[in-house]
Amino acid sequence: MSNTASKLKVASCKGAALAVALGALMVSGCAVRSGLETPEPEAPAQWENQIADSRAAVTNPAWWQGFGSDELNQLVARSLSDNTDLRAAAARVLQAEGRLQLAGSSLFPSLSLDGGASTSGTFGGTSSDSFQLRANASYELDLWGRLRNNKAIAEANLEASRFDRDSVRLTVLASVANTWLQWRYLEDRLALAEDSLALAERVLELVEAKVRYGAVSPQDLAQQRTLVANQRAALPDLRQQARETRYALAVLVGDTPQGFLLSDGGLDELTVPEIEPGLPAEVLAQRPDVGRALANLMAADYGVAVARSAYWPSLSLTGGAGYASSSLSDLFDGDAVYSLAASLSQLLFDGGQVRGENTTARAAWLEQVATYRGVLLTALSEVDQSLGSINALEQQDQFFREALAQARRSFEIAEVRYREGDIELTSVLDAQTSLNSARQNMLDQRYNELLARVTLYRVLGQGLAGFPEAP
Repeated sequence: MSNTASKLKVASCKGAALAVALGALMVSGCAVRSGLETPEPEAPAQWENQIADSRAAVTNPAWWQGFGSDELNQLVARSLSDNTDLRAAAARVLQAEGRLQLAGSSLFPSLSLDGGASTSGTFGGTSSDSFQLRANASYELDLWGRLRNNKAIAEANLEASRFDRDSVRLTVLASVANTWLQWRYLEDRLALAEDSLALAERVLELVEAKVRYGAVSPQDLAQQRTLVANQRAALPDLRQQARETRYALAVLVGDTPQGFLLSDGGLDELTVPEIEPGLPAEVLAQRPDVGRALANLMAADYGVAVARSAYWPSLSLTGGAGYASSSLSDLFDGDAVYSLAASLSQLLFDGGQVRGENTTARAAWLEQVATYRGVLLTALSEVDQSLGSINALEQQDQFFREALAQARRSFEIAEVRYREGDIELTSVLDAQTSLNSARQNMLDQRYNELLARVTLYRVLGQGLAGFPEAP
């Protein structure tokens, strides 16, 4: 065997031994938990405000389709692809993925290759050349799990960012549906206001005729003209509210407000979806804010373990192998060199810095425990409140319908009796006001029923499964 081959073999054997040792240490072990007790979710057996049999959860990822509107379906699809808040949330997930890659890289050795050439001598005299080519490796042994726990923190933060994105998605879905329903509600209010105005103008014509024949005093005419003027004054504000709502909806779907148009239609054309909410424990499992709170708690747990590892020594290994020669052409025939080194460091005194870091980490964990429990309680409260609201609205519906029927009959009778001269105009005005209020109450009832469904879907955490991730 040649001298060069022997040197190569020695260097390669040394390097292989170092690589095997580093690899064995690198893959051993996993993230170390802090040992603190993570609270378990506490969920009741059923909701206080039951709507239907909730022994099985009903997953409805595309709940907005239950309203029976192609326009709403299209707006939701546009928002899921073009909403700016959702795109920003998706970008934050990518940032968290990058931070996880950075944290994971510390578990591997760093490898580098460097070479150099130098010459030295005296002016007018002799000179000597030197050439080197060297491969270097360095690695910190993760004896106490600090690096692995840092990676685990990054993984938990990535999960939290994904849950954040899902929370944004639920908010966007609910905002699009609510804003669209609000636009339709305002269009219905505008139509109702115009219809009430036409009714008032019809009464005004009757009062004018009576004044011309001297049947009533001009005061009746002034009163009815005041009512008509006030109703006319309400129309521009309603039209402006409808425009502003349409502009807000355009922004939600990532479009410019100018030229953004919607089709005509009222709330009565929509279907009120049936609700079957599922069990409380299943709801907690699908709410992204609960998942985010748990991920943050896990990150804090690993943070306690990281802070605790600062009490223990750290061990680092470095190694290198290469060639050195006085001639570039004979570089690989020169000396094969290697180096191996280990360094151990142990903190002896820092004035309480490590103790302060441990106290801070544990306090952060306690904060996340409280936050996690608070999120659970809020989730349970929101769902039950939403179910209670739906129950109350269903109970109100029959009474509002009865009130509308009676108010319409009262106005019809009052109009006839005033035409015949049996009653004063004030009775007609009172009946007209009652009719307008009853019609407005029915419109509000329909609107609130639809909004309550959207709210319930949001607090149930539905609308995430079965769709591609946000761009």
